[in-house]
Amino acid sequence: FLRRYLGLSRRVDALTRAIDIAMERATSISVKLKEIRVLSSPAEHDPMAADVCTAVDACEMLYAEKEKADNALRDILPAIDSVQDERQKAVLTMRYVNGEPFQKISEKLFLSEPAVYIAHGRALMAVNKWLEVRG
Repeated sequence: FLRRYLGLSRRVDALTRAIDIAMERATSISVKLKEIRVLSSPAEHDPMAADVCTAVDACEMLYAEKEKADNALRDILPAIDSVQDERQKAVLTMRYVNGEPFQKISEKLFLSEPAVYIAHGRALMAVNKWLEVRG
C-alpha cells in the first residue's frame, strides 16, 4: 500500500507534464487556424480542427487519470499520519514518500540500521491496524 506513493507521485508529475504538452499543442494549433469554408463536419475536412479536438480529448483523458492518481495519493498520506510515534512516522515518510534506502534513513535519524528496521516494522503494524479500522 505505502510503496505505491512514490510511483503515484511520479505518475502525477508525468501526467501534469503531458497535460501541459497537450494544452500547448492545442493552443499552438488554434493560433494557426484560419477561416476555411467547410461543407459538412468541420473536423472531417479540416485537419487543424481535428488536431484541436484530439488535443482536447487527450487533455480530458489525462485530467481523469491525474485525478485518480491524486486520489490514491491522498489515501496514502493519512495512513502515514495515523502513526503516533514520530520516529516511526519519519521512517515511513523517508522510506515511502522520499524513496530513501534504510541505510540513509539510519544516517539521517542517527539510529542503527536494526533500530530503523524495528521502527519500520512497528510503523507498518500501526498502519495495518489503521487500515483494518478504516475498512
